[in-house]
Formats: sequence, structure tokens, C-alpha cells
Amino acid sequence: MTLQFYDQNLSPEKLATYQGYSLQVFTSGRIKLSFHHSHTDRVEYYADRPKRHREAYARQVTRSATGMPDHYALTEQVLSTCPYSLTYRVHLKRDNNATADNAHVIVDTETDLCHVILSGLHHQWVLPSAVCQALLERSGPRKGAAACFNEYLKAYDHDWQDATFGLTDYREGYRTPGKARANYVTDPSSEDDALMF
Repeated sequence: MTLQFYDQNLSPEKLATYQGYSLQVFTSGRIKLSFHHSHTDRVEYYADRPKRHREAYARQVTRSATGMPDHYALTEQVLSTCPYSLTYRVHLKRDNNATADNAHVIVDTETDLCHVILSGLHHQWVLPSAVCQALLERSGPRKGAAACFNEYLKAYDHDWQDATFGLTDYREGYRTPGKARANYVTDPSSEDDALMF
């Protein structure tokens, strides 16, 4: 294993220091994982699906599986149970080369399950069908669009243990895609809208 591909921020010891994390899905086919120390202090990652995602995953196995046997045993177990799946590589935001070989996202397109595997931790997110369809289509813009799924779970909801999150755990679930925009408040006594800061 090359240490440059083991991301310490996603180690079990570091995960236990976060207040929680959020999963965002974009119509471009990207997934974003944000690990929160606080509301304003977070470590952010993107999960991208390469065109040849199986071959890309095989390269990660070749370079890192012997050094991270628990992570790859778990990942292989998940892949064996969902033959119709998409495999995403996880990398640090703003650095496509900072791949974390100890993290993977696998989307099972038959069951609409999103598997987030962080070192030896396995979280299953039940996605609304429309969100899974957006991941398959990848038709949205890469920049400037709001997430069609954006959920945050506090650490005490799972205590950094294996868990499954379903539609009843989500605040909103599927969100109709649109462009990102500022929030406005309408003042009934004024014809103009006031911008919220």
C-alpha cells in the first residue's frame, strides 16, 4: 500500500471526531460527502464514477488491497451482493488526484441503495428512485446546480457504527433539481423582495 492513498480523515479514529456527515447527490452524477467538525468547519469529498468504473476500481485493488484488507473485503462483499451497481472513487474536494483508496461509494441500481464504505464502516442510504435515476442519467450541469438529495445525519444517529438510513430518517429526501440561488424573503408591505444574509 502506498500511504498517499490512505486518507487519515476517513480512518475510524478520525471519523469518531466528526459531529456527523452529509450525503449530497447531484444530477450531474456526482456525490458529495461532507464530514462536519462544526457548521462551518468540514472536510469535503466528491465521489465520481469513472466511465470504466470497474477497471478503475480494479486498479485501486491492485495498489491498495493488501494494505487495507478489511476495507477491500467489505467492498468486495457489497459488490458481490449487488451485480447491477455503479462504483465511485472518492477524492478530496478540489483535488481529483487525492484519491482515498480507503473509501468507496457503491450505488445498487436495482434496490436504490447507496453504500458508503469508509475504511471498515458501512452505511446504507436508501435513495428515492428519482435520485438513483439522476445518478444513472448524469444529465445535469456539473456546476451551478443544487443537489437533488441533501441529507445530514448527526453522529449520535449512528455512533459511527454500521447503519441503514431510510426515507423516514430524511428531512426532505428528493429535491426537484434547479439552479442554485439565494434565499429571498417576501415582505408583504413592499413590492421588492429582501435578500436574506
